[in-house]
Amino acid sequence: MRLRALTDRARTAWARLLASPGGPGTVARGIAAGAAAAMLPVFGMHLILAAALAWVSRGSLAGAAAACLAFGNPLTHALLIPAEYAVGRALLPHDFDFLPAGAPHWMQRALPAAEETLVGGLLFGLVAAAVAYLVASRALAAARPRN
Repeated sequence: MRLRALTDRARTAWARLLASPGGPGTVARGIAAGAAAAMLPVFGMHLILAAALAWVSRGSLAGAAAACLAFGNPLTHALLIPAEYAVGRALLPHDFDFLPAGAPHWMQRALPAAEETLVGGLLFGLVAAAVAYLVASRALAAARPRN
């Protein structure tokens, strides 16, 4: 009984998504914004960033929030953070120094890892946004009822 109610709610949500006024493009841009925000190591700010990216790209706020919550969860972050760090470490020059010379010792130890993770996260975010947009726009266009 509960599974049936869950599938009915999912079908209703899917129908609302397909009938959104902006069409598949707006929803796809929102999903891309949420996917990009989910890849960035900005813990506690993912939904705010997803909403801002959706607003800038004129995407669906609901699509951005849903994608951000789907892609940005503790399991994916446990896999993403080390990968983002490794990619950022490979991309940044070894002598790259963002900090001023008089920065506190704790900041000199912690910030380089954050910089590398952010650079890797930006690259992952761009790739995730592009893939999410392509997949979502094609899936939504194919599923949209023709009048």
